[in-house]
Amino acid sequence: MIFVYKYWDQFCRELKEKGIVSIPAKEVKETMASFLVLKHDIENTVPKAYKLAEIENKYGHRGAYYTHAYLLDDPKNIELLRKMQAMGHEISYHYDVMDSNHGNINEAIKEFEDNRKRFEALGFPIITVCQHGNPVVERVGYTSNRDFFRSSQVQAMYPNIADIMVDYKDKYHTEYSYFSDAGRKFKFIFDPINNDLVNSDDKNIPYEDLNALIEALPSKAIISTHPHRWADSVASYIVKDKVFKIVKGTAKLAMKVPGVKKIMCRYYYLAKKI
Repeated sequence: MIFVYKYWDQFCRELKEKGIVSIPAKEVKETMASFLVLKHDIENTVPKAYKLAEIENKYGHRGAYYTHAYLLDDPKNIELLRKMQAMGHEISYHYDVMDSNHGNINEAIKEFEDNRKRFEALGFPIITVCQHGNPVVERVGYTSNRDFFRSSQVQAMYPNIADIMVDYKDKYHTEYSYFSDAGRKFKFIFDPINNDLVNSDDKNIPYEDLNALIEALPSKAIISTHPHRWADSVASYIVKDKVFKIVKGTAKLAMKVPGVKKIMCRYYYLAKKI
């Protein structure tokens, strides 16, 4: 799978030709017989997300873009996000408050609420959200960032916010199939709600290219991708992919060295940059 903008353009065009048009996650209704949500987790580069948003807009697609709160520190990012919102895309929060607060639910709630208010003040209403999965965090007493919206305390505080990876199915009263570019290739994810609790990798189905993904799409689906993985050309993507694999392989080896894992855990946020 090569993540190059021209292929996303082709993908979006072919979806439109088949009569499939993406809508934001917040607009899904229980009564819909079919829907597609093109979901994007913005981890380190809003300009790349903007390129995907422009492509989707060209073919009438409206997606769901979840961004880390720290990216709101840059006024240029806010400007681009507002332009994306004007295209009809949903702009919301990609949170990792359990990891940033070492599993402390009260501190996590404070951070989430501070950031929720920040998004809202900028004109980005928080209706659906998506947790972030940090690959190098050493967790004690909790499983992942999904534990935040699994908390009854948090559910009581935010009854009108749905987490795509936790309670979206329940709150929106709908089933759907979930596809993700995790591992830098699109896969059907067997159990996206619980795959942090139960290893279901053997049941995940990879697709060789976007055409195969289109042919496999059921009537209700969410396709999740990460904008920072996309590139302008095949050559530039291959270089980025090689660098990613080298860094990932080195990190895996380093984490086996006593003490190194704890050091890497302190700088887990750097993984968002790769």
